[in-house]
Amino acid sequence: MASGKNTDSESGYPNRPIEIIAPFAAGGAYDSVARVLAKVVPKYLPQVQSVVVINKPGGSSILGVAEMLKAKPDGYTLGFVPSSTITVEPHYGNAPFSHDSFQAIMRVLQVDGFLYVKADSPWTTYEEWLDYVKQNPDQFSVSAVPGAINLLERLNHDAEIKMKVVPYDGFAPAMSALLGGHVQGTIGVPSGVKAQLEAGEIRPLFSSSGRKTDDIPLLKEKGWSIEENRITGIIAPKGLPMDKAAILHDAFKAALEDPEVVEQLNKVGMKPYYGSDEEFQRDLTENFYIDGETLRRIGKIK
Repeated sequence: MASGKNTDSESGYPNRPIEIIAPFAAGGAYDSVARVLAKVVPKYLPQVQSVVVINKPGGSSILGVAEMLKAKPDGYTLGFVPSSTITVEPHYGNAPFSHDSFQAIMRVLQVDGFLYVKADSPWTTYEEWLDYVKQNPDQFSVSAVPGAINLLERLNHDAEIKMKVVPYDGFAPAMSALLGGHVQGTIGVPSGVKAQLEAGEIRPLFSSSGRKTDDIPLLKEKGWSIEENRITGIIAPKGLPMDKAAILHDAFKAALEDPEVVEQLNKVGMKPYYGSDEEFQRDLTENFYIDGETLRRIGKIK
């Protein structure tokens, strides 16, 4: 995207605070990234204005994203969204939006998912865990945010197992459910579980990513045709003037490259995965069709 700073700085944008709608609970992995970006991005805007994160969880993240449909395309309301909300939920017919309902601004992250269990659990390897869930249908419960539920349902289908999936609106409450003994596992990302890992409270059994991390087995290495590389990025209401879109893109790109943001992401176990507006929209479109095929495969939709 070409820079639009000079064009729009003359019109005074932005001249008031910018809100970022985060359709998930406060305190989780995505939330921490949204907040460090919101802290740093103002210094890269033509006119320094505060950027505020507004958490609006609920309805498998649909409620927060749906707020974007009501917002004016004036550059003062943005969304920081996991791609699955836009590429999975519309297939169920309960979301008022689809993969092309918004204006993509920038891809920010690719997030690898892991199945974590408590460190004192009886499962120390993927094989031990799989043997247990095969022999004990509906006995292994897993807390999961909306984007991970599709993964678990697909694994249930392909591996012919029956995990009990318990939905949560954020990584933080999903992890609390595991630590509190309400579930036996959770699907999480490194940034959301760094403290628990360092404290020795949990351990990973497998990853759904396509990228190898340490010696943690990948589902695709275990014979399952499952590879999930979920992305997260900045969106705006459709109709946002291109000069404002360019300003936002440039500011968020600079913030993502800022040493303070890079340092914070490293601390929580995440790495930037920049993509332009066109690249982010292409990802959303491709994942929309892939996710639709997956849902049909596991019998969730026709």
